[in-house]
Amino acid sequence: MREDHEPQATAHQLVNCVLEADSDGLTETLETVMDQPSDELRPYIREVVAELISVATAAVRGSTQHVPGTAAFAVDLRDDANDQVGIDDLDPPVRATIRAMLAELNGSPEDASFQLDLAVHGIDRRTGVDTVRRALTMTIGLLHWSEQPERVEAVMNPEPTADEDDDR
Repeated sequence: MREDHEPQATAHQLVNCVLEADSDGLTETLETVMDQPSDELRPYIREVVAELISVATAAVRGSTQHVPGTAAFAVDLRDDANDQVGIDDLDPPVRATIRAMLAELNGSPEDASFQLDLAVHGIDRRTGVDTVRRALTMTIGLLHWSEQPERVEAVMNPEPTADEDDDR
């Protein structure tokens, strides 16, 4: 494994470790995050999360290049029971990370930057690693989603939900 501890390299190492099922490498790379000096922890985590978002949004944009330019990206948040969850019901770092990703996808880099600042506000080592872990999970999910052949059709022609069907 490389010894490059720049935040962007750390983000890429995290993604590669997950994609290659390298649990030892993943543990080592997460330890790199944990080992940051206290005064550098927040900016380091912010940049790792920003790079994870960049990787995810590049994959989504690449797979939705045929979607009209005026389309907006949104999320459908679900809990373990597959029930919808409102974004405001999430913990602040998770909520801000999702909003940063949506802002980046929707072409609002200033909003994404603001949300990233919120995502790392008041974090400590434990909550910082949790924020990185959640951003990594979202990134991997979007990378896998972007590889699915039916993704563009689903975005362009979504199936109506039962509630939407009733409205017709």
